[in-house]
Amino acid sequence: MKRIFARGLVAAFFVCVSAPAFAQTTVAVEGIYDALQPYLLAVVSVAATAIIGWLAELLRRKFNLDIDAAHREALQTALTNGAGLLIGKAGSAIAEKKLDLKSAALAEAVNYVLQAVPDAIRHFGITPQAVAEKLQAKLPQVSSGNA
Repeated sequence: MKRIFARGLVAAFFVCVSAPAFAQTTVAVEGIYDALQPYLLAVVSVAATAIIGWLAELLRRKFNLDIDAAHREALQTALTNGAGLLIGKAGSAIAEKKLDLKSAALAEAVNYVLQAVPDAIRHFGITPQAVAEKLQAKLPQVSSGNA
């Protein structure tokens, strides 16, 4: 099927190119160019649009991954700092037990994280409740000094 299509395109090209030759004994090169110019312009336009679209999608993917990584790193740093703040306010014994979600120290640490990285919180859609849970998960790491 592809061969038939390719042969048809080649035959159509030769018919278009040789059509002015039947009318005259000499064929000017600019006559061929004038006949093919609209088609060449269309092909080049489509190819340029496709290449620009492909490059735009490639750049979007590259920078979106970079943005995700930057937000993730900022959020992890803020959570570590917030857990350190929580341990500083409530003491190191807090790392071994569950915190009351209405604790003033936990609320202060959650507010710290929310204010430190608002773009990351918004980007990932994290709720204050989720921030509190992530802070509690960070407490053992921070209290043992592995942060």
